[in-house]
Amino acid sequence: MIKLHVLTQGFVSPNGRAFLFPLIMHRHALKDAGIDLQLFDRDDEEEKLCDCDVLIIESKFYSDGWKNHSDKILEKFERFKSKVSKLVYFAIGDSSGYDHAKVLPFVDVYAKNQLLKDRSLYLKPMYGNRIFSDYFHQKHGANDKNEEYSAPITDEKLLDKMTVGWNSGLADYSLHGPSRMALYYRIPFKPLLKFPKIVAKPSASRSNDISCRMGITYARDSVAWQRRKMREIMKENLATDKLSRGGYFKELANSKIILSPFGLGEITLKDFEVFLTGGLLIKPDMSHMETFPNLYQSGETIITHAWDLSNLEETIESALSDYNKTKQICQNGQENYSKYLTGKDTASLFVEHLKQIIF
Repeated sequence: MIKLHVLTQGFVSPNGRAFLFPLIMHRHALKDAGIDLQLFDRDDEEEKLCDCDVLIIESKFYSDGWKNHSDKILEKFERFKSKVSKLVYFAIGDSSGYDHAKVLPFVDVYAKNQLLKDRSLYLKPMYGNRIFSDYFHQKHGANDKNEEYSAPITDEKLLDKMTVGWNSGLADYSLHGPSRMALYYRIPFKPLLKFPKIVAKPSASRSNDISCRMGITYARDSVAWQRRKMREIMKENLATDKLSRGGYFKELANSKIILSPFGLGEITLKDFEVFLTGGLLIKPDMSHMETFPNLYQSGETIITHAWDLSNLEETIESALSDYNKTKQICQNGQENYSKYLTGKDTASLFVEHLKQIIF
């Protein structure tokens, strides 16, 4: 039996909940696969924490300390590394951009929710810590008030330590799912955690052509640029302001296509809500990154457009004009999503992916 310990902030943030959800839900499957999982929310008992074969450290645990106490944090990593066979860092941020470069020399594996396919891009600083922020800054003059660049990886050999973790999709984004997961933080009662159920099939009657509900208020202009541009393009055709969650789900289930631009990261929670409600997910081009599960197969499970929205209207018109083909893509997307959340092989798919990371 492999002893796997996980140091985590817990169900505090949406990203933290998404990281822990499959670990908790598949705990029995992990044990059947020879992995004994134990979660820790404090690091002051190092001997107990490090009494394992593999130690995973979730990035949110030290998120408040990196700015002012990075040296002390790295000293902890160095001690952890000397006490365990394998030390794994899980970066659970929203984007494929890079953070916490300093930790790489101190760990065996750096797992990230979504990774750039071209790893060499991590050797260069990115404006706003994101590849798309860098693009909007360089190509469209998006400038942040508080400008910063990601810290590049200085040793190319360290890129070999990077691998794909799992994205935020492996959690519950049904109508009441986020509330139940937030409640679990205060009351860790296992029945609060449930796999989401499909709300509507792609074949359902839908009277609304397009849904594009989204926020545009971000501290970084380089993050907000795409959403503001999309709102400007679509303002004559539909409302983009937010609804109540109940009203929002009703609109999704009644919409043929749903626009889901980048937010703080390429992947947004709307993506999973669209798979649950059966519409067509239209995203900016996702081909620059890899993630698990791979829900973003352009022309197969979703449709994509250019980052600068230059072909957005054309993409929408095409999807609506050949709606039979569009519904098949919706069907593929929903089935692919369900495979990783509620299918007969859901547990084994997750366990095998985790084994590839930690073994």
